[in-house]
Amino acid sequence: MRRGLLAAILICAFIVLAAYYYTDVTYHLDAPRESEVSADYNAYVGRNVTISGEVISTGAGSFALKGTHENDTYTVVSAAEVHPGDDVTVLGTLGPGYQLHAIKMYTSSRVLSALVYIRSFVALIFVVVLFFASWRFDWHGWIIKPRKPSSQEQDGA
Repeated sequence: MRRGLLAAILICAFIVLAAYYYTDVTYHLDAPRESEVSADYNAYVGRNVTISGEVISTGAGSFALKGTHENDTYTVVSAAEVHPGDDVTVLGTLGPGYQLHAIKMYTSSRVLSALVYIRSFVALIFVVVLFFASWRFDWHGWIIKPRKPSSQEQDGA
């Protein structure tokens, strides 16, 4: 009875907090993200924003950044060295005409971005092997049960 009541209270609290965060998400951000900027570009001109995307071309003192939204391509004014294909997150001041003056940037090459997924896949395989070495699925009862120790471990050998 108490556990059920506690679970119901925790679930309700989670739903209320999630709904509050969802309605006021832009208020809680240090700098608005591209989804907020794309909705009303002119409202964010002159403010610090965070834009992420892929570098599509480079130039002297700037580069073109393809945002995550369909038609948004930003000209980022920065002396930082980037290469086409790099994934970049830029914190900067938004100017008119999709111009962004970089304050801080985080750059990741395509190879490093791919390594994150490869590393996660290898870790997933490792965890699955460890799991099935100690546990088994009982198809009759539809439950997961621990494997019985081998006869050598039971004998103390």
